Amino acid sequence: MSFRMRQFITRNQTLLLRLACAAGGLMIFARLLFDGWRDGGLFGGPVNPRVHRTEEMLAWMAYLALALALAVFLYRNRKLLPSNWVVGAFGVALVAEILGHMARSRSFGEVPLVVVNLLQIFGAAAAALTALGLPVYFRGIQRLARLASKRAASEARLAATTESSLDAIFMFESVRDATGELLDFRFTFINRNAETMIGQPRERLLGARLGELFPNVYQDGRMAQLRSVVETGRPLVVETTASTLRSKGVPAFCRIHAVKLEDGVAVSAANLSELKQANQEMKRALAFNKAIVSSSPFSIIVADLDGTITAVNPAAARMLWYGAEELIGNNIALLHDQQEIARRARTLSQELMRPVSANSDVFRQKALLGLTDENEWSYIRKDGSRLLVQLIVSAVEDETGAVIGLMGIAHDLSERKQLSDSIYHRAHHDPLTGLPSRSLLRDRMEVAIERGKRFQSLFSVLMIDLDNFKRVNDSLGHQAGDAILVEVANRLRSCLRKVDTIARYGGDEFVVLLTELRSRSHAETVGRKIIAALAAPIVVGNHEIAVTASIGLSMFPDSIEPDELLRHADVAMYRSKALGRNSLAVFTPGLGRELMDKLKLESALRTALDRDEFYLVYQPQVSLKTGQLTGVEALIRWKSPALGLVMPGDFIPVAEETGLIVSIGEWALRTACDQIAQLQLDLRRRLNVAVNLSPRQVHQKDFQTMIESALLESGLPANSLEVELTEHLLMRDSEESLEIIERVQALGVKVAIDDFGTGFSNMSYITRFRIDRLKIDQSFVSRCVDDQNSLAVTTAIIALAHSLRIDVVAEGVETPAQAAVLRDLRCDFAQGYLYARPLSLEGLRAMASETTKQSVLESI
Repeated sequence: MSFRMRQFITRNQTLLLRLACAAGGLMIFARLLFDGWRDGGLFGGPVNPRVHRTEEMLAWMAYLALALALAVFLYRNRKLLPSNWVVGAFGVALVAEILGHMARSRSFGEVPLVVVNLLQIFGAAAAALTALGLPVYFRGIQRLARLASKRAASEARLAATTESSLDAIFMFESVRDATGELLDFRFTFINRNAETMIGQPRERLLGARLGELFPNVYQDGRMAQLRSVVETGRPLVVETTASTLRSKGVPAFCRIHAVKLEDGVAVSAANLSELKQANQEMKRALAFNKAIVSSSPFSIIVADLDGTITAVNPAAARMLWYGAEELIGNNIALLHDQQEIARRARTLSQELMRPVSANSDVFRQKALLGLTDENEWSYIRKDGSRLLVQLIVSAVEDETGAVIGLMGIAHDLSERKQLSDSIYHRAHHDPLTGLPSRSLLRDRMEVAIERGKRFQSLFSVLMIDLDNFKRVNDSLGHQAGDAILVEVANRLRSCLRKVDTIARYGGDEFVVLLTELRSRSHAETVGRKIIAALAAPIVVGNHEIAVTASIGLSMFPDSIEPDELLRHADVAMYRSKALGRNSLAVFTPGLGRELMDKLKLESALRTALDRDEFYLVYQPQVSLKTGQLTGVEALIRWKSPALGLVMPGDFIPVAEETGLIVSIGEWALRTACDQIAQLQLDLRRRLNVAVNLSPRQVHQKDFQTMIESALLESGLPANSLEVELTEHLLMRDSEESLEIIERVQALGVKVAIDDFGTGFSNMSYITRFRIDRLKIDQSFVSRCVDDQNSLAVTTAIIALAHSLRIDVVAEGVETPAQAAVLRDLRCDFAQGYLYARPLSLEGLRAMASETTKQSVLESI
């Protein structure tokens, strides 16, 4: 019989038994009917021989079916059924009945009557004995039925369990040869997970041989292991990579458990691939963490909750100068100053509102609350020296989250503190002189103000500005200027006490904070002492430089805010400069009013351009040879509704300081170009216009573009425009200034130097720049008649300019005598009150028309 047939019978034995019993019962019932028919008692009449043979055949089939059913039932449950004598009696009765039937039907020919009677007696006796044992046997059958029911339920539960199991479950029966040697195993059961892992359907596997489907079980030793389980009965438990089972497309790592099952084996395989991968990743993570801890530059110390050190990393041993074995087993309090621990205990007691002991308990408290404790501590090394560290203490937890220890991570703060001190010093001190910077000065001023308010004490602020220091940088270079600043700083230190502060405020400005003054006069005394200390020349290379300073002084409590004290000292310092420099000025309310006036002017100036409060007037320029009007200088005026008429000398310095001069200067240039271009059209004659430009305006990136735009929009010819620059602009950034002048002259615009001769430099720069005109300052012109020195300077300027083919314009000509001297010196042009005061556009139009008519008449 094939495996599949036996498996079918085993699985469906109950169904087959029921069918056999039903068939046997049906045949017996048919036999009774035919017996009644044959005897004539049921239907009467003779029996057809064919019907009789059919009845005989059906009867035999009924007996055989019933006998087969009973045989199968009794054999399968032979160990469970009691009273085997009842079964034997029933079997005798059944056999006697069959033989009696055959004798009566003459199936064996003529049978003696005695034999027939004996068969009936044996059958009756056996039937009686069976009837007597049925009650006992019935109870056994009931018990068997209950056991069958339980067995069916257990099988159902087993099937559900195996199907839902995460393990792959296989059952095999042994395949042996004729001699009984175990050759292979045949699949008899697999669950769903096994079907998935093996990658083949159950229909193909059930009944198939393991070795035929998977020959590699011979090579990897798996067949030998299963054979050993069957032959020895010892279970097999092994963790290995199963070549026949797959997990995510690769051979699965499994825990295989095999046990003997009758003449076969049951195998369960738990897929450990993901667990193995997780373990490998955990091992790698642990190794990685261990490597990090070992190579970490930070000290790492692990202790239990009692503070006993259980582990240290190499950095901790190096930092503390201990060996690791010397630290392990000691309490972490060994590494700390007891006074620091006591202070920390008091702080934690207040913070946590419960007593904290002055021992290792200070490190444990926050960790038990799930908090990280970070503070600066002093570690005590093996030799007793101290090391400032930043210590972070956190909890060490087990897998349940319970705190089982402490971990302290510390890093050395000594280098960082040194670096921090260095950074702080650099941030709060001037790198050149080493003096405090503005930020540190302000901090100390705020402290002085608080002390002054508390103790009603006096202190003073001195603003010190070196006079004409820019000339030193421009003539001797910035290195010489730096050397002077360093020497000035040293001299200032020599004049002050240690409680005083001297700061470099910026450039060539210094601020002195004098605290704990006995009187106001004490501050003035120190100020004069500083002026005297700076009076001695400073030697720089081969030069002796005389340095003077203008000092402004403000007092507390006259001024009570840092910014106010500095501002008032600055106002007083500017007053010192106005008084002739190299002096000390004390801030007074009068100076404060001047400051307020300046602020008021600045505020009005910021909106003046938008409100169209500026206008231009024109100073005529005439030829000293012909007396004819040749051009004009555009001069700006400001008429403020609040301040009235404000002259350029009052608002131009404020505009320069605030940067408003750029927009104001652009307005003046564009307006002058527009008005003079229109005047040229009206008069039908050429008229040049000169416009003063601020150095800040000239150094704007779009300066050339602005001039081009003004000429293009107004229509003024480029050679009718002249821009006036100062000597200071040419001396500062001379290379950049030269480039600017060349770009302007490339447009056809003329360039003039205003106030020539007043700059602090030699005049060699004039040979480097292609200048069109020089304007002699009126300070020389006004004294050229009576002062031989002024006459000599004026003569030299004119001669120098003519030798360089540069025209000369004299400013501020007010008398005929001045005009005559200038004419004799061959000066080219002049302007001043002798010819006309600054004119409005209409006045200029009238003057130009008049001079044009006069020129026409003279030509006639």
